[in-house]
Amino acid sequence: MSLRIFSWVLYAVVGAFFAIAATVKIVDPEAFLSSLLTYQVFPQGLATVLALFAPVLELLVAICLITGILRKGATLLTVAMLALFIALVAQGMVRGLEMDCGCFGSNSLQTTADYALKIGQNIMLLGAMFVARFLEDKK
Repeated sequence: MSLRIFSWVLYAVVGAFFAIAATVKIVDPEAFLSSLLTYQVFPQGLATVLALFAPVLELLVAICLITGILRKGATLLTVAMLALFIALVAQGMVRGLEMDCGCFGSNSLQTTADYALKIGQNIMLLGAMFVARFLEDKK
């Protein structure tokens, strides 16, 4: 498989994750708002705005990653969102919170293993973005 195809596959996989997660949140913004509040870092007003805005941004980023339109900017936004999410989940773990990450609907994080798995999944997506970008620059 050529580097170009492998790079696109990585972008498409990450884009698909973001598209699915965004769709679930767009369909049920109240559930996503409830999840955001379990992080215990957002005031109600900001959480409400995020519950409406973040899924739309995720969907736009997914479309850009998959189609290649504005991919560099979408890559930067994706990396930033993944890093922020990792930090938010990590703070919940450190504080011993029982959270609902809200990624793909209800997804309860209660044990250290739950948290580690969620952080690990997002580190893998982050790694895929770095590899895809590196390979794209090799073209």
